[in-house]
Amino acid sequence: MGGRTDRGAFPDDRGHSQTREQDLRPASPRGAADHVADHRRHSALGAVTDSLSRAPGDAAGRDIGRLVSRFGDAAVRAERAGFDGVEVHAGHGYLVAEFLSSYANRRTDSYGGSLRNRLRFLGEIIAEIRARTGRGFPLGVRISAEEYVPGGRTMEDTRAIALFLERECRIDYVNLSFGTYGDGGATAPMYLGHAFRVHYAEELKKTVSIPVITVGRINDPLLAEALLVSGKADFVAMTRASLADPDLPRKAREGEWEDIRQCIGCMQGCLDLLQANKPIRCLVNPSIGFEYADDLSRTSAPKNVAVVGGGPAGIEAARAAALRGHRVTLFEHRAFLGGQFALGAYPPAKGEFASYAAWAAQALQKLGVQVRLETKADVDSLRALSPDLVLCATGGVPLRPSIPGIDGDNVVLAQDVLAGTISVGGNVVVAGGGLVGAETAAHLGFLGKRVTLVEMLSAVAGDDSPPRRPHLMGLLAKYGVTILTNTKIVGIGMDRVLTETSGEAKSLPAETVVLAFGSAPDSSLCDALRTAGIDAVAVGDAVSVSNALEATRSGYEAGLRI
Repeated sequence: MGGRTDRGAFPDDRGHSQTREQDLRPASPRGAADHVADHRRHSALGAVTDSLSRAPGDAAGRDIGRLVSRFGDAAVRAERAGFDGVEVHAGHGYLVAEFLSSYANRRTDSYGGSLRNRLRFLGEIIAEIRARTGRGFPLGVRISAEEYVPGGRTMEDTRAIALFLERECRIDYVNLSFGTYGDGGATAPMYLGHAFRVHYAEELKKTVSIPVITVGRINDPLLAEALLVSGKADFVAMTRASLADPDLPRKAREGEWEDIRQCIGCMQGCLDLLQANKPIRCLVNPSIGFEYADDLSRTSAPKNVAVVGGGPAGIEAARAAALRGHRVTLFEHRAFLGGQFALGAYPPAKGEFASYAAWAAQALQKLGVQVRLETKADVDSLRALSPDLVLCATGGVPLRPSIPGIDGDNVVLAQDVLAGTISVGGNVVVAGGGLVGAETAAHLGFLGKRVTLVEMLSAVAGDDSPPRRPHLMGLLAKYGVTILTNTKIVGIGMDRVLTETSGEAKSLPAETVVLAFGSAPDSSLCDALRTAGIDAVAVGDAVSVSNALEATRSGYEAGLRI
């Protein structure tokens, strides 16, 4: 569609309460209060937005006309702003999708009932946009092939809708997605394969002659090209891939393959924040959402900067400082970059996490950063470097609660298990059922170990997000991991673990006990440097233990501030 992208014609819906016009109540095809509960489950972002705390009003004829007009307003603004075209979002459980689907549309007027009636709202929107934009201004529609909810649309319905849109509405293309946000099926995490829904586009191409766009975990230009060459789709949408690297298309065209920063499917910065009604960000691209604020101008006074720690915070601190023109040396005591994040690539379905560290290694090299692997930095070695500033991205230290036997030879850390630096027996107890513990348990189960995961709280992997957690829980079940919740470990022996659940004592066989109790900030080096009179700043988990999304942004900001 040209050098610029199409803009979504998306003026007002219940999934984006922060942008809603105040004089319009939340609109819906139907508005009875007794339907609010399943709207919260299946509507776009319905499970988390404040807008669904009350029953939506029935969209009366007057309100429908105003809504249609505002879609036209949005399209006009996009055209005036220089966009090449617009796309009406009629999928994922948003407002237009609700009109299309009988799972949400219970109207008995001309906008409900038959499929043609349910298409009326979308048809009026398209007609409004056509009437108010220039001749030849591209107009597409995004719809879900399948909605995966009781009473939702199926591919058979979608074929009919697409044919109607082509023949009667004269749209220029169909962007074929799938699912609804509330059902967790609209955006795919790393647990799902690449292009795992492309068969929908392949099927739709048998029905319509206009171009069909496919989506779904397509994060590599080689993969995208293969889909096009195979004829399964006419275009490939790579939205999250473009957040990870906005220059992906140009880099692919110019053959700069190693410079492409790939989306890893974590969804921490995009979907997780979107569902929390916050501006989106990106774990592997910390500039996303801050383009207006970040100063990347070259400094007129380059400094000697040392960065200690090669995890996400350290990588981004070094990269940002080098982008500003400073002379940067990065120290990492391991033989590889990525820190704990790199170890996160070892649990099942997370191998793509390694792509970030691989990209970072060559990115730092091109920026002239001296990377010293297998080098433990201390006060003396840093003083010898004569740095103007040391950024301490030293991460966290694993917590070891006061439990009898916790210092035994059979007690190891989850990080060491994932790194493969220690041997693990056949019967394993993983102590701590947070995300790290649950993923480590899945990893050991995959390796054929008999694993019991013990957690004091009422659920494991509670710090994982709703779109990802069901997949992790599925892996734990697949690999036969026994889960004990509301259970406290009260002692560790050479071949067993003593637990207590609601006052009931139990003994679990355990050749190896894996600790995954979380971490505390490690600011010891930073404190020692300051005591020695060396200017030092802690970043990332060395300040406050969080996730990799916060670590990359913390490091990047620290590097830019120099």
